[in-house]
Amino acid sequence: MVAPRGAPSLAEAARHFGVAVEDMDATFGVVPVDPERGLYAVRVRAGKLPAQLGGAATDYRGPFSDPKIAPFGPVQEDKNRK
Repeated sequence: MVAPRGAPSLAEAARHFGVAVEDMDATFGVVPVDPERGLYAVRVRAGKLPAQLGGAATDYRGPFSDPKIAPFGPVQEDKNRK
């Protein structure tokens, strides 16, 4: 979402997307993506996001994925640690 006046509250973000605050992940909150450009991310349940208005591709923009963050490859012991 774009918020040129600083990070929006969760309630403001919910109004922006036309969803109830309960449909958003309060634990995730409002995450700055590029605050200088006023870009913030929120997590909304996919089934609760309204259909795009007028079919415009710019109504809702991703990324819409939420990949699990985990180490890549096996965890190695630190040889310098005692």
